[in-house]
Amino acid sequence: MNKNIIFYTVLSLIVLSIQVLVLNRIDLGFDQFSYIQLMLYPYLIMILPYYNNKYVNLLFAFGLGILVDIFSGTLGIHASATVFIAFLRPYLLSMIEPKEGYIKDTMPSIRGQGISLIFLQVSILVFVHHLFLFSVEAFSFVYLTEIILKTIFSFIVSTVIIMLAFLINNPK
Repeated sequence: MNKNIIFYTVLSLIVLSIQVLVLNRIDLGFDQFSYIQLMLYPYLIMILPYYNNKYVNLLFAFGLGILVDIFSGTLGIHASATVFIAFLRPYLLSMIEPKEGYIKDTMPSIRGQGISLIFLQVSILVFVHHLFLFSVEAFSFVYLTEIILKTIFSFIVSTVIIMLAFLINNPK
């Protein structure tokens, strides 16, 4: 258990550093088209162990989101979106659970679940996260076109980044 806490703490610090110091500063837009935001931090919610205490997950998600908010200058937007996907994650996992079930106290990995199941989980959670985040950010459906465009383009790039993180961090 202590090894897991140390592992998640170190990984969280690395991912948060990459998000805050690198990804938040990259602007992939050109002219008036700046609908792409790179996000890696939702990966930390996706790799939490199966059957983990849901209240611990929600608290972790809030802490993660509020740290991103503090360094991004957005008060509560990332925290609310991160808590929302942490809340939905157990329901999603139960809907896509394989016949043999998940192994208790293991984190999702390509080696353990296969790339198709991980990709499905990542795709749904990233899409929901981005749609929620950009809807709260705009706080009006007057900007529905911008919300949809930001969601789609950021979803594509963030999904690729998170899948690369799953490939890099693929424990035995």
